[in-house]
Amino acid sequence: TERLAETPREKLAFLQKVYGLFTASLATAALGAILALYAGAGASQMALQAGSETVTIPPLVAFFVRHPFLGFLIPFGAIMAASYLRYKPGINLVALFGATFISGISLGPALFWAQLMATSGASLSASPIRDAFLLTVAGFGGLTGYVFVTKRDFSFLGGFVSIGLFVLIGATLLNLFIGSAAFSLAIASVCVILFGAFVLYDTSRLLREDNRDPVGGALALYLNFVNLFLFLLRILASGRRD
Repeated sequence: TERLAETPREKLAFLQKVYGLFTASLATAALGAILALYAGAGASQMALQAGSETVTIPPLVAFFVRHPFLGFLIPFGAIMAASYLRYKPGINLVALFGATFISGISLGPALFWAQLMATSGASLSASPIRDAFLLTVAGFGGLTGYVFVTKRDFSFLGGFVSIGLFVLIGATLLNLFIGSAAFSLAIASVCVILFGAFVLYDTSRLLREDNRDPVGGALALYLNFVNLFLFLLRILASGRRD
């Protein structure tokens, strides 16, 4: 039988569940990041020289520094598993929060590097992690609020964000060979716009579609938020000479 369209009350309940799961996902990612930055830091055997000081690298951060491919593959695999299991009641929540926790751990090197740059006074912002987070909250919240208030349909952005994602991947791979700080900053700047468009697109989709997939919706919003944060962090933590 054909399913009836959602009532306003059902849509509201769905959105409340999506944003509740999204908020909880950010919390589990934060726990993962804290674990990466501070767990076993005193017992770490890896250090680097930052000016006149020797800085100890936490074990989890050191692991991802030594194994950058695993640093990409592990969180990517966890996110893909959460996406695959999103329709399976019970296990979908375990997969979602497990993936976001692992994703938070994988943020460790970026957060550690940003802290190091700020401590040495070489970053554009005196507190890049705080400022990137506040800018992300403001940008994400503003774009979300705009869609909710205007109820505009941003489905036309689907082609743009899809092509933009492939361009991003290609540009990132190219910069692995070029190693240009200026090109890296240019990529980060464009990606802030790209993931801002993703926020508009995904929020509009949640509002307009008859969707029964709150875990998938929360996962999409989480990825938009985290990517916005990471690229803003890349800009704010960059050296002034960059």
